[in-house]
Amino acid sequence: MSDPGGASNFDVVIIGGAAIGSAAAYFLTQDPGFAGTICVIERDPAYRACSTTLSASAIRQQFSTPGNIAMSQFAIRFIRDLKARFGPHADIGFRENGYLLLFGEAGLEIARRNIALQQAMGADVALLDAPALKRRFDWLNVEGLAGGTLGATGEGWFDPHSLLQLFRRAAREAGAVYLADEAVGLHCAKDRITAVETRRNGTIGCATCINAAGPAAARIAAMAGIALPVEPRKRFVF
Repeated sequence: MSDPGGASNFDVVIIGGAAIGSAAAYFLTQDPGFAGTICVIERDPAYRACSTTLSASAIRQQFSTPGNIAMSQFAIRFIRDLKARFGPHADIGFRENGYLLLFGEAGLEIARRNIALQQAMGADVALLDAPALKRRFDWLNVEGLAGGTLGATGEGWFDPHSLLQLFRRAAREAGAVYLADEAVGLHCAKDRITAVETRRNGTIGCATCINAAGPAAARIAAMAGIALPVEPRKRFVF
């Protein structure tokens, strides 16, 4: 990763340089109204243990809240626009194979409400009863199922490391500085964070600090006296 070149003050310091932190850096550099300096602090520069590269990196629009659906729709548009943004070789291996969510009788009414919201927001989602599921997926045991919802388009999975590298490379080319370091403290004045204390590079001043530390975000927030209800959870994908 880059070194700070002697600079100890940046307009924006981002703690965490995986997908969220690097996306924040990238979008800042693409904003015509932003002309400031950016420093991204990442303690795991090989990204061996970060949530981004350990995730299944799936995307779906089958949510029950408008905000989640809208975020996924923005992400799908972004994925479809990768080559225009990053060049003809930009590829994250997106497999648009959809999501199938199954439910019994108890979940039928909830599924109907959710799919009505999703379709109202433009999601390409279908509600299938048990016989339709069996016709579509003949390997599926539909015993005890009332039905399922299937995302026909705009859902699937991709390679998270490739997406991270696109964000990171573009942000660095636009001037963002990446530091292989760890945030160990925050300097606060009234209700503002004025500097980030790092393990190896000392104090780095900032006008704005972005907490993009993923499952470690609560620990970072606690340095500023903020209780953030975020914690790591182990998940399994088979």
